[in-house]
Amino acid sequence: MALSIWQKALMFSILFHHSNVRLPIEFEQWLCRLIVTPRLHGIHHSIIRAEEESNFSSGLTLWDALHGTLKLNVPQQEITIGLPAYRDPRKLRLLDVLMMPFSNQRPTWQLPRNGEPSRAVIPVPETKLLA
Repeated sequence: MALSIWQKALMFSILFHHSNVRLPIEFEQWLCRLIVTPRLHGIHHSIIRAEEESNFSSGLTLWDALHGTLKLNVPQQEITIGLPAYRDPRKLRLLDVLMMPFSNQRPTWQLPRNGEPSRAVIPVPETKLLA
């Protein structure tokens, strides 16, 4: 019974924080102190390594806070989702993706011709969720 409850709660949490639900920023700034919200988790899918290496939690933000991986101060409109090395959709067809494990890979954090993507540090505390 406990396992079933945990699995259902985890699935609901994952569906919620991977959704496109837009909560009012005032409410979400409060809510993200307790649970992972879509805006908070979206930072984790950024092409910028420092942002991708944050906000790992699936349920409670407490875990990211304890491990020092909680990052909220990224403007949502500036996030580009994906991997820097694989930005061209013409090179990501099904057969290409299926063959990837059997071929040499590009350095994941390098844009094809421009080096590693980065973003200027924002003078806002990392614990402040930005719209």
